[in-house]
Amino acid sequence: MIYVTGDTHGSIDIRKLLENQVTDQMSEEDYLIICGDFGLIWNYKKEIRKERKWLEWLNKRPWTTLFCDGNHECFPRLYSYPESEWHGGKVHVIRDKVLHLMRGEIFEIEGNSIFVMGGASSHDRGPLKGDTEIVQGKSWWPEEIPSDEEMENGLKNLKAHNNQVDYIITHCLPTTYQDIVKRGEFPADKATDYLETISQTVAYKHWYSGHYHVNIDVIDKISVVFSRIIKIGDTIMESETMLGIPKFRKGDAVLFRHEGEEMMGTIKEVWPWGPFFKHDEPYYGVTPFDDEPKKPFQVKETDIIEKSLII
Repeated sequence: MIYVTGDTHGSIDIRKLLENQVTDQMSEEDYLIICGDFGLIWNYKKEIRKERKWLEWLNKRPWTTLFCDGNHECFPRLYSYPESEWHGGKVHVIRDKVLHLMRGEIFEIEGNSIFVMGGASSHDRGPLKGDTEIVQGKSWWPEEIPSDEEMENGLKNLKAHNNQVDYIITHCLPTTYQDIVKRGEFPADKATDYLETISQTVAYKHWYSGHYHVNIDVIDKISVVFSRIIKIGDTIMESETMLGIPKFRKGDAVLFRHEGEEMMGTIKEVWPWGPFFKHDEPYYGVTPFDDEPKKPFQVKETDIIEKSLII
């Protein structure tokens, strides 16, 4: 089985891979794909003790960890790892069971063709923050944006597959869908415009990205993953609930069921492990849209129908 999750940011968000309903059931036959911002190749000088600890931990897991790069990677170090052919595409071998899926490559895994294109613009450092000289080579690298050669490699490989694959794994989204998720907050760039072209010319079953630190289905065929771990082919809404890892967050507008009625409201509270005496799934305190203020309703995750991108 192939699973997909979002950014791990080194040791910061890797906790989602610790004991839970999904990883506890994964075996030697399984693969876990991280949609960028892997973050365990980050120190600009060398592999430090914390990185080594977590890389060795991943290497000892039953599953094989695969990742596309994001914008928070030390690219000179990442690209210095041994290169190898793996399942029809090129990888950097970080550990025996930890592999970097290189940009523009197509992999055949369990009968599925998977196109991968890492990279994205940083919005917390670098040119967009006006501090390139301070951080370049230490915590920001211009290689975060794919090169012309990497982009051409992707187009060439897609053409060889008749512009048709089963799944697409990226860190950022095509421009149109990034605008939906970020409401214009993130400007278009070379990477998002390139992915826009691919979204219009390539047939695929489903597209997964990271980068935006949310768990949402942008449209039926495109999902952004962060804290969830879902089976490839599933949407966020189709994925199983995970105690301790809620699908939604405070401030989200949602369509939900309450006492047999469908309502719209805003999430005001989140109980990742459920409220007292109900530790079976995440629960939320949801205030319905109404002219009269109401006390938040206690709503379990399975009673939330969908997240609304329009508040």
